Parts: sequence; C-alpha cells; structure tokens
Amino acid sequence: MKLAVMVFLAFAAAGVSRGAVAVKDGETVAFLGDSITQQGQDPRNPNGYVNLVARGLASEGVNVKVVRAGISGHKSNDMLARLEKDVLSKKPDWMTLSCGVNDVWHQDRNRGVLLEDYKKNIASILDKCAAANCRVIVLTATPFTHDPADGGKNAKLAPYNQWLREEAARRGLPVADLNAQMWEILKADPKAPLTRDGVHMQTAGNRAMAKGVLKAMGVAEDAFAKIEREAWKDVWVICRFDLKVAENRAAYIAETKKIINLVRAEPGCLTYTLLGDAETSWDAPQRSGEKTLWMIEHWDSVQSLQAHLQTPHMKMFAPAAQPLRAGGTFQVLEAVAD
Repeated sequence: MKLAVMVFLAFAAAGVSRGAVAVKDGETVAFLGDSITQQGQDPRNPNGYVNLVARGLASEGVNVKVVRAGISGHKSNDMLARLEKDVLSKKPDWMTLSCGVNDVWHQDRNRGVLLEDYKKNIASILDKCAAANCRVIVLTATPFTHDPADGGKNAKLAPYNQWLREEAARRGLPVADLNAQMWEILKADPKAPLTRDGVHMQTAGNRAMAKGVLKAMGVAEDAFAKIEREAWKDVWVICRFDLKVAENRAAYIAETKKIINLVRAEPGCLTYTLLGDAETSWDAPQRSGEKTLWMIEHWDSVQSLQAHLQTPHMKMFAPAAQPLRAGGTFQVLEAVAD
C-alpha cells in the first residue's frame, strides 16, 4: 500500500493525471535502453514499442520527435557513459529509461553490474537529466519469462526494480511498471507470447510495453481501443491496375517511377513496389498479362496509409495515371497469423 501511494504521488508531482497527456505536441522524447529498446525503435519494425508509443501519442494529437538511443548489450554504466552524446546533446524534453536486464543477465558472465553500482549509475543518469531539464519516465526492467527456473535471474532483478520504484517516487518521476504489468499478463496466461527468447519482445510484449509507457505519459485507459485500432495495426495494401491497352504499360511504369522514392520516404512506409508477371519458364503460376500491374504496399498504420493518399505527389500522380487505367482494385489487409 505504501508503495502504491508513493507511485501515485510521483505521478501527481510529475503532472501526469488520467486523461491529461503530459507529453506535448512538438516535444522531443528520447528512448534510452538496451537491445529491447534497439529492436523496439527499428523503423523496419512497426510493432516495436518505441514506434508504437510514437504512433499512440500521434493518435491523441501529440506528434513528437523521437531520439532512438537503444543499444544492444548495454548496461547502466554504458548508458551513463553515452548519456550526453546520445541523449542530452539532442535537447530532449523527455526521456524514457529502460535499464536493468543486462545488469543482471550479464552477471552470469561476470560482466554484469551489481545492485549498489547500478544505483549509483542510475542516480547519476537521473541527476544529469534533471540538470538538463529533461524529464524522465522510469521503466522497470521486464522479466525473464521463458524459463520458469530462470537461473534465479528474476529473483536477482527484483531488488533492482524495487529500488527504481522507490527512487522514482522519491524524485517525483512517473513510473511505467512494466515488470509488474507483464507478471499480471503471465499470471492470467502463462503462455502469453510476450518474448521470443525470454528477453526480447514479440508483438504482444512490445504492445504491453507501449501501453505501460503511454499510461505513464498520461494517456487514459479508454483511449487504447482507438489506439489499437488506428495506430498499432500495420496494414498491407494490394492494388491491381488494369490498363486500357498493353501499350500503356511503359507509360504507367514511368509515372510510378516519378513518385516511388517520394512514397518510400514517407513516414510509415515499409514497402512500396510495383509488380508485373515474372518472366520464367515455369508454367504453373497464373499470369495476368501485359495489361495488368500490381502495387504491393506495407504501412505501419492505417493513419500513415491515409496520410499517404493526401500527399502532393500522390495528388499529382492520380490525374497522370488515371487515363491509362481501365479499372482495378484496392485492398487493405492485415496479418491473421503471426
């Protein structure tokens, strides 16, 4: 009970309340962490937790600049050493701090960081951020989930997380208690696919992390149905273009080449490729013929796809391409098996 009150007071002191998003439109948010964060920030991974947090905020009308500061294998001493270069030099308004898994995990190889040294490192990180007017959201370290025995790692991790909670409360910092959140998920479903190897997140784990971080930022619980529907679901698009005559093929390809790199540079575009029948000696595949082309697209969200359709280059492309087409189809799809 005492800890719950301390965490509540920390949220209140940080100006975080239900329904009031603390992070404001136009601010910069840095994500400091290890491989979990590095994988969560990869632009090629639409379901990484860093990317999900940014899109979740955007769906609430809060567009932020993201500083990606996750590096695989890093511990508290590594993060302290590169804090100025990788984070504070970027002048962020906020920073999420995800640190502790490697400090414990690497103790198996005599390269971890013991609790007392961890406390000093994290305290120094928090001090430096405070001096730079960078507000910190503290993330508890996620559990080692796949091996029930886990070699004692979860027991070793527990005091690290307990100290994080208490230190954050003492400093008035918001906490995303991801460790407790994930244990609740695993209690309800011991086989929940949070990680792929006990440490690194799959989609379910990344979504759990993002939800915890967004809650710590003040996003209300009742907003998440909309976020999950509009911002957290990457989509595929298959367009079929039926040309009026085969002779239009070269012209259509030429018009597409004018905009293809502009589209690929758009936020949220993961794949954008114009396709036609492959030239092979294999008789099995069904062929569409010279009058048909296909566009395969992959977007990190429906929002990004909708924004793409409103870009100036697409508005210029449409009247140039339309006279070449006799018809076609436009399908928006989502994964049903992952």
